[in-house]
Amino acid sequence: MKVVLFCLALTSLASAGIEVTVDPSTGLTVARDAIRARRKAGETGPAAILVPGGKLECLTPLVLEPVDSDLTIRPVGDAEALLIGGTPVTAFTPFQGQIVKADLTAWGKPGTALRQLLFGGERMPLARYPNVDSNDPLYGGWAFVDALPTNQPDPARDPKSMFTVRPADLRHWAHPEDVEVDIFPQYGWWNFVLPVKSLDPTTRTLTTAKPSGYVFYPNNRFHFQNAMEELDAPGEWFLDPRTRILYFWPPASQEGKETRLITLESFIQIKPGTKKIKVEKLSFTGCNGNAISVINAEDCVIAGCQFHTTCGLSGTAISFGGGRNNLAQSNDITLCGGSGISLTGGDRITLTAANHRAVNNHIRDFGIYNKNACGVGASGAGITISHNLIHNGPRMGVQMSGNNITVEYNHLHHLCQETQDGAAIYTGGRDWLGGRGDIWRYNRIHDIIGCGQEPGGLKHPWFTFGLYPDDNTGGVDIIGNLVYRVAQSPIHMHNSRDCLVENNIFAFGGFYQFDLHGWRKEHGPYIRTLPEMITGYESVANQPAWKMMRGMELHPKDAIRDDGTMMSGDIVRRNIMFSGGEPAKYSDLRNASSKWNTIDENLTWNGGQPVRTGITRAGKDLGAPIFQESFANVTPPAEAKIPSGWGFNNRANTSVAVSLSQGALWADCVRSDDPRNSHTTFHGPNLPLSPGKAYRIRLKVKSTLPSSPFAISLAAYKDKEGYWQSRAADFTATSDWQDYEAAASIPERESALWKPFMTSFWLRIDCNGPEGQIGIDDVSITEAEVLDEWKSWQREGWDQHSIVADPLFENAAKDDFRLKSESPAIKQLGFKPLPIDEMGLVEDAWRHLPRR
Repeated sequence: MKVVLFCLALTSLASAGIEVTVDPSTGLTVARDAIRARRKAGETGPAAILVPGGKLECLTPLVLEPVDSDLTIRPVGDAEALLIGGTPVTAFTPFQGQIVKADLTAWGKPGTALRQLLFGGERMPLARYPNVDSNDPLYGGWAFVDALPTNQPDPARDPKSMFTVRPADLRHWAHPEDVEVDIFPQYGWWNFVLPVKSLDPTTRTLTTAKPSGYVFYPNNRFHFQNAMEELDAPGEWFLDPRTRILYFWPPASQEGKETRLITLESFIQIKPGTKKIKVEKLSFTGCNGNAISVINAEDCVIAGCQFHTTCGLSGTAISFGGGRNNLAQSNDITLCGGSGISLTGGDRITLTAANHRAVNNHIRDFGIYNKNACGVGASGAGITISHNLIHNGPRMGVQMSGNNITVEYNHLHHLCQETQDGAAIYTGGRDWLGGRGDIWRYNRIHDIIGCGQEPGGLKHPWFTFGLYPDDNTGGVDIIGNLVYRVAQSPIHMHNSRDCLVENNIFAFGGFYQFDLHGWRKEHGPYIRTLPEMITGYESVANQPAWKMMRGMELHPKDAIRDDGTMMSGDIVRRNIMFSGGEPAKYSDLRNASSKWNTIDENLTWNGGQPVRTGITRAGKDLGAPIFQESFANVTPPAEAKIPSGWGFNNRANTSVAVSLSQGALWADCVRSDDPRNSHTTFHGPNLPLSPGKAYRIRLKVKSTLPSSPFAISLAAYKDKEGYWQSRAADFTATSDWQDYEAAASIPERESALWKPFMTSFWLRIDCNGPEGQIGIDDVSITEAEVLDEWKSWQREGWDQHSIVADPLFENAAKDDFRLKSESPAIKQLGFKPLPIDEMGLVEDAWRHLPRR
């Protein structure tokens, strides 16, 4: 077992010159004031507040200011000291059935709503509908937004504050203003807890008192909470704001078990200018905000502490906001309402480092209320996150925004359990600067789940990743990570640029082993964020520290390359891409060019099956076209008649049309927020295509606009049985007629992708632009020679020196990814074995681990 001793932290164990032991009847603030008095009287040197063993009730925060600098707060000797931020509720009387009540009018009215009740040290759920599903607490116990009764948009309906409740979920409350709706809107990225304004029983329209951050979609999951009428299950409770009477259904006998309402906002607040505060070996339970806030302070240490059942919707167990040289080390954080640790500081303009560190912490079961919470969050410059164990959370394990942030030797697993489109480690770069100088190395990441919303209910695993440099992230070094069993792919590079991805093991991706998704000049994200990118770049362009950053010689206004793509400067080399066989693919590649990016010297293995890249390059034509359609031959009076078999897959609204005009077939390009009909998609007639065959598609395309994106693919569908689509070929139409060509292949019958419903196929054309029209003519489809997908991939300029070979892991089926000495990755590519045993928690002065 590796033993790590951090010298800065160890200084906290030295004895203090001034010591005051806390009197439980007076609390921490009185002990602090006693130290202040002694220092004012002339005593000097470090000081200590000693907390006796047992339970210490905290009803107000301990506030520390510069005068309190050089202070340690720790238990007396080896005592186990628990600080608890709640008030006991004792005077319960019977109310109704198993429900008891207590009159809290003597407490006075609190400044904030109370949303946490502990029974026997465990949180109890607010009275809610549907009830918590104890057999499936993550994915059970939800209601789902209904479609509009007419399936038509209502211009009078605000999509961020109104949605339709299904008939079975219609509720009746005496005071709807008490009620909250906890909902995952739009794509289910995370939840919002919103006050209810009204619920119309006739239209079944739920209106919230304030808008959601995202649009409400059909099938979004939600529950109602904080209504007396919903108090119908063990553990539920409700505090009437008018009478101040607490109603509670105890889940077990109250004999010997405390019931506490959490009233404390924060345990310790360290104010600006304060230095050298150390908090060691204390346990904390119950608060509504941050358990410990360190605000623009320096050289503070939070170490060896236990945070159990702390924080509400917006709270964090340990928060460093500004300042420098602060350390959170070897803390255990469990059942946090929000994030585990937040690190903010440094200057992104000058790249002056904060030097905050989160080291050797165990963070689990976090994000109880806030589903956008992360294990460790970092924002700013010069921050280190290392040797942490982070697991069982609703979204990211580590989420960051900034520069020169190092994430290393962490063990992250069972994350993104309640949301989609997330990752174990995530950052973004919409300002052109984000991610530059960051290092993600030697992290062990696995079982990243994801949860999606569909008409049939929640789906998991679902669309999430291991490593996620998102939205134009630039300049991250991603080196030596072990990433496996991920819902979508181990790494998702979303228009990232200037990133080095080297010497990683990517294994058992649900769909791909890695992917690159770029932007084009006509794409909405590029158009929307270009002003922000220019502003970001120009804010640092003349700073000396930024001139050393990789890729900063390029101004974002010049980012679009000669082929219309933006993604550039990425290098993916000497990695192992390992799959157990079909249906996983090697990669998903969209709008990324081998002219501007490098993927090479990798090892890939698909369990002995052919490597599937999704790139199909057809060889020579085999015979005459099997399908031809020339709309130019249609003449009046048949001008307006669409040939048989042509029609819509999807359309954004009912006014979207496909029509014949000027000797061509035209489709309206429209986009919408409806995920089922986000853009116009139309298709041709059924085609006599065969399993295992390749086909070349040729057609002429023109747009009514100077530039309009579209895509070509083949597809098959049968109601209630399934849908299949070949990889789409993306193009951009212009205002002139041009010839376009794409190739696609049909899965073989023996392939895992083949399904019995695939008896007929058709040409699919996606109009990806928001406006204008796309016209097509002279469509032909011809059977062609089938080329191997790996060779097709290499013909595109990728992996010219890569190898297809078994990497020879010790036992990948049992998660043993150590390489045997004769591994071709080592022998032929120079792959360096990963320090797997050093990933995760280590021993130090506060943490002792069992021997392996």
